[in-house]
Amino acid sequence: MSWHTYLSRLKTRFSGKKRSHSDYNSLDQRLVKNTQERLFPSWSQLKYLNHFLSKAEKRLLTVSSTASILAILFLTGFFLYNHLDRIPKDGGEYSEAMIGQPKYINPLFASLTEVDTDLTSLIYAGLFRYNKDRVLTPELAASFTVSDDKKTYDITLRKDVRWSDGQEFTANDVIYTFEHIQNPEVGSPLLSAFQGVKIEKVDTHIVRFTLKEPFAPFIESLAVGIIPEHIWGEFPPSGIRLAKNNIQPVGAGAWQFNKLLKDEAGNIQSYQLTRNENYFEKKPYLKTLNFKFFNDYDQAIEAVRNHTVSALSFVPHQTTRLGSQNLTSYTLHLPQYTALFFNQEQASSLKNSEVRSALGQAIDKTSLIHEALRDYGETVDAPILKGSLGYYPELSKLTFNTDSANSLLDKKWTRIEPEDYFKLRFETILKSYEGELDTLKKVASTTPEKIVEGQQKIETQITESIRKQMTADQPFYRHDKDKKILSLTITTVDSPEYVKTAELISKMWNKIGIQTNVQAVNRFEIGRELLKKRSYDILLYGEIVGSDPDPFPFWHSSQVDYPGLNLAMFADRNADKLLEEARITIDSKKRADLYKKFQDILAKELPAIFLYSPTHTFVVNRNIKGITANRINAPSDRYSDIANWYLKTKLKWKT
Repeated sequence: MSWHTYLSRLKTRFSGKKRSHSDYNSLDQRLVKNTQERLFPSWSQLKYLNHFLSKAEKRLLTVSSTASILAILFLTGFFLYNHLDRIPKDGGEYSEAMIGQPKYINPLFASLTEVDTDLTSLIYAGLFRYNKDRVLTPELAASFTVSDDKKTYDITLRKDVRWSDGQEFTANDVIYTFEHIQNPEVGSPLLSAFQGVKIEKVDTHIVRFTLKEPFAPFIESLAVGIIPEHIWGEFPPSGIRLAKNNIQPVGAGAWQFNKLLKDEAGNIQSYQLTRNENYFEKKPYLKTLNFKFFNDYDQAIEAVRNHTVSALSFVPHQTTRLGSQNLTSYTLHLPQYTALFFNQEQASSLKNSEVRSALGQAIDKTSLIHEALRDYGETVDAPILKGSLGYYPELSKLTFNTDSANSLLDKKWTRIEPEDYFKLRFETILKSYEGELDTLKKVASTTPEKIVEGQQKIETQITESIRKQMTADQPFYRHDKDKKILSLTITTVDSPEYVKTAELISKMWNKIGIQTNVQAVNRFEIGRELLKKRSYDILLYGEIVGSDPDPFPFWHSSQVDYPGLNLAMFADRNADKLLEEARITIDSKKRADLYKKFQDILAKELPAIFLYSPTHTFVVNRNIKGITANRINAPSDRYSDIANWYLKTKLKWKT
């Protein structure tokens, strides 16, 4: 207020004059004029809004303010949504349950067990590898050339590769690896795949493989992991299996060994890998992989349920839903078939082709898939699967027909009632105890009462044993002209899927009069004892054939003996010739025709009964993202895209 205005007001007051209406109007105008100088009211002014707004105006102000705030938030969120991306971030730990124990984390031996194969695939790199789309791509190889005659392969190696301990990778490592695969003293199961292959070093980063004759799927053989010469060179070939580096390896893959934990008995409880900072390609987002080992699936499933681990692969089909909303299930498709392999040398009754045919006709494959796999699979009739070169849907095949199966067996195997079977078995077994009873009678101190007591004890044991084997769902039994019972044993891996399948088949065979036993063997004993000695009547087992359908490793007569994979010990000169010719045939159509002729021989000779090709379930904690594997060539290929798996994320402006 100016001094002039102040004096004017005093004068008016002392003069006793009252202000006129025009005086007040003039003051109001000056007040409004002064307040218009600010665009918005001050906070001290706003706090008096409540005193002069009506109720309707207050409600309108509240609604409009709320709407404005929500609109701002929505527009901000919409803007951020369209301009920000949530992307993977480095860090995080993944843990998985595995069944079994690691023993040889070494490409030379790893194919013997799934645990070793899984860990080896993470630690070691090969010249080539399969990506998530099942396409063979270079890994340690930078490029390659093939000669016109398809016998010489020159592989140029990458020059930016170092082992996890920092040492340089060279052609010497490649030469060392394949020469030791070829060395019989090492005992690698991969030996047969590289027999007759000449390997030579062209220079420090070029190696040459020379074949005696063309081999169509040879390049796929080079996906095996390469081991470092500077680590393994100090061991004699026969001592490689004993080296601690089989458990604490040095590789060139994306992951490296960090530590392990053993229990008091020396069993490995957990095994940890960390990211290999020397890896030459894209490094994974995850920093740590932890693997915990269990004796069976029940323990492993419990570990998933209580969040001890993040994942479990190949969850048994019989397992009820894990029931956790924190888990995501992925379906994995493998080029795998499950079959019954006949050992005709151990079970003489299987030498009869009509018996083998009857066994096949008595099996309801659709029912097997429904009950044993819960419909996670499809029936197969041959070793070459749908989608593979040489797939043969027109192949002559056995169909489910119990009446026909019985008719075949009736020709040479007489039906007998269960009680007649009991008597026959009882008499046969009792005869085997005659020597023991004779010895008992010759002992001077043996009284007649003790002889009777001993005989009664033996008879009781025999009775209990036979009754235990007899089942209510078997209407009759069979014997041959020599009164020998038609009895077979199915041996399989002690896993829920295989045991359930074997039990179902046993019941199907019971219905055609075959006394069938099921023997479930610990998975660790399968490779160490059972397959090595070929000690089984009938083996229920699965074979993974890989991306190339080449049946040679599974059906050529050269693979009959361990570590060969000809589990039926099938030997047929014509089949061998077809398989040998197919291996050197580059033309796909001709090769497919050869495989069809081979399958015709299998269908006629029936060395095995092909049952189904299963799908598998990979259960992972929902927080683990980026998993895309679906169709894989081997169980370990579920890690083919592990570089893209992630647990943590961050925001990034879109470009």
